[in-house]
Amino acid sequence: MAHRLIGLMTQTPLHAGAGSATEVIDLPIQREAHTDWPCVFGSSMKGALRAAAETHGGLNEQRITTLFGPDAANASEHAGNLLVSDARLLLLPIRSLTGHYRWVTCPALLRRCLRDAQRCGHVMDAPTLPAVAEGEALVARAVANQALYLEEFSFTPRVEDTLNTLAELIAVLVDADREEELASQLTLVDDDSFRHLCRSAIPVQPHIRIKNDTKTVADGALWYEENISPDTLFYWTLTAQPSRNTKDEEAPDAMLNDLLGTLFPVGQAWLQVGGNETVGMGWCQVQEVRYGQV
Repeated sequence: MAHRLIGLMTQTPLHAGAGSATEVIDLPIQREAHTDWPCVFGSSMKGALRAAAETHGGLNEQRITTLFGPDAANASEHAGNLLVSDARLLLLPIRSLTGHYRWVTCPALLRRCLRDAQRCGHVMDAPTLPAVAEGEALVARAVANQALYLEEFSFTPRVEDTLNTLAELIAVLVDADREEELASQLTLVDDDSFRHLCRSAIPVQPHIRIKNDTKTVADGALWYEENISPDTLFYWTLTAQPSRNTKDEEAPDAMLNDLLGTLFPVGQAWLQVGGNETVGMGWCQVQEVRYGQV
């Protein structure tokens, strides 16, 4: 088998819908059930990737069938050999009264990302994660104020050198021109505070439908939709198994190189994920981690 670790940075709001209303939100986003962290399910990622492959035109039909499986009418012939993971959260942009927004994460997210990277074959010399107490916010660069505000919550900032090393590790998942921004905005809070931010800091936008003849709101046409903010960093993994298609038996590693090299060439690596594509939502920058980068 062959593996790839890939960064996914949202550049426009993203709505990967969970499909059922919760409380006052009519269209909530997908979340992990046990943590409440936002995510994009693997089925949504696979669908977005297949749609890109079918519309790009750079991959032949046989290769698409090998990777994703035959169409529904011929599904019994063989399964696809491509395994697509959930897009997992790593950095959540949080508005800050203290200054520009902060890229916030927590120890549990970082530990899971390191485990996933190791499973993909990346040998990492990761530092020991520093302990972070409730109410503390660890930062790489000094904060001018005595308090660091994330949304309406006040945290006590503490400069921790380890965050510079963590920023260098995370930088392989983002575009090179954002590395300095990452080092200056990276903020580490405790797991419980981060879970609360994942609930309170996700934008909820009202939508209405206007009647064209009267220019008034149509009856019952008001709904609330939850969206992932731009500048949210996810990562996901792709795994290719040996081909099950006797008409295309290239090695798994070569197939992944063909797929990623065709769909995401350097300087043109974007993928549309989730709904509302026609209003510009769901555009993400894709950053493949090369072996030896971490």
